[in-house]
Amino acid sequence: MNIRKKDYDYILIDCMPSLGMITINALTAADSVIIPVQAQFLPAKGMTQLMKSIDMVRNHTNDKLKISGIVMTLVDGRTNLAKEVIDVIDTAAVLMYT
Repeated sequence: MNIRKKDYDYILIDCMPSLGMITINALTAADSVIIPVQAQFLPAKGMTQLMKSIDMVRNHTNDKLKISGIVMTLVDGRTNLAKEVIDVIDTAAVLMYT
């Protein structure tokens, strides 16, 4: 990847929402990560596992990996569930960046 980094401003690596070796390798190769999260309970809960994987990658293979942001997807702002999930994600994001 380092050979190609100088040729591009951005390189996007899109991974499946699983935490297998492909995702770990992508995190190892990345400078930063943008986390898409659906505004539903289970995907928000799965973000906890992703955060553990990011910490593991930081500790073992890529100490410069940073989280650039969290993008909420499939948000139905009319539902209480979506509003609650957004509040939980916002709180988690504040804790991650402090």
